[in-house]
Amino acid sequence: ALEISNIMNKNRSFLVKWLQPQPEILTLDYIFALIKDDHKQARLGNRLDLGLFDSISEKLLGKIALHSVDYGIQRSAYISYWLDEKEQGKGYMTEALATLISFAFEEAGLHRINLKIGIENEPSLKLAKKLGFIKEGIERKSLFIDGKWRDSVILGMLDEEYDKFADEWIDKGYLGV
Repeated sequence: ALEISNIMNKNRSFLVKWLQPQPEILTLDYIFALIKDDHKQARLGNRLDLGLFDSISEKLLGKIALHSVDYGIQRSAYISYWLDEKEQGKGYMTEALATLISFAFEEAGLHRINLKIGIENEPSLKLAKKLGFIKEGIERKSLFIDGKWRDSVILGMLDEEYDKFADEWIDKGYLGV
């Protein structure tokens, strides 16, 4: 909780452009409550929240989540993520996203992964394209970020599309490193 609080407070001005509104002060009690809810939702099979850590220093770098899991007729989920501003562009999120997608299709048996990315979020849109997500449309005023309703790009990947990418991701070092 302390690491999450520290990284989110340190990156507040950066993350405000991409994340839902956060309390002015991220207290440890608030973070503990989030973690507790994350664990509850994981036990129910609704979501899986994971930290991203540097493999050498074990420093927390960000977070990634498989959420809105639907095991009904859709067999789908969304993925969301964020990373410390100073760690951008180093491949951490590429590896984390590819790994979570692999888990979602190979272990969780999902059919579809969705991303909903703010239309101004060029780094995330670039990452989605790099991994082979297909742009499916624009959802108008669907994200409340930084005090405003903003449009988002809806992207998707199906299990059979992932099957075509997995070996390439391994060759490129995104998986199995």
